Amino acid sequence: MLESLLSRFTYAALLGLLVAGGVGAPVPEELIQITAGYLARRGLISFLPAAAVAWVGLVVGDALLFRLARRHGPRLLETPRVARLLTPARRAALERHYARHAFLTVMAGRHLSVLRVPIFALAGASGVPTATFVLADGLSAMISVPLVLGLGWLFAGHVEQLKHDLAWAEHALLAVALLAGVAWVLWQRRAPRA
Repeated sequence: MLESLLSRFTYAALLGLLVAGGVGAPVPEELIQITAGYLARRGLISFLPAAAVAWVGLVVGDALLFRLARRHGPRLLETPRVARLLTPARRAALERHYARHAFLTVMAGRHLSVLRVPIFALAGASGVPTATFVLADGLSAMISVPLVLGLGWLFAGHVEQLKHDLAWAEHALLAVALLAGVAWVLWQRRAPRA
């Protein structure tokens, strides 16, 4: 589905999905970028424009989350998704990191996919300067975007083989399930009835 959406709406879908993921929608940012690299390898989109759009989408989405957290800090930090990942101990540790090394903490947060949303929300709520946040996130995304899209590009040939192997495995599992079902029905018929 993701491949279809990105190949049909290309750069607009890439931008929209990454912005949505940045503000906390359950959208897998890395998978979107890998898919964009895969589509670039197949010639459906161009690599450099896809990398530029991915970078903009990530930074804009993260900046929107940061601004929301700045404005609605405590309420955003208490949402179930953020509160579950940002335990009181993690929150205290991150607040100490932001107080001493805000720039580096934001850069590291970009690469922690599971904790990215709570880390960036806490950055906004903790009073990290907007310029510091955007610069750190943008520089960090300049490293991650080409790397992740590059992985999609590099392994595009393997994806086709994987699709073929998965299709074979699905057929094999279906055959095993059907045989097991037939065997169970035959066994039920042969069992003596009380």
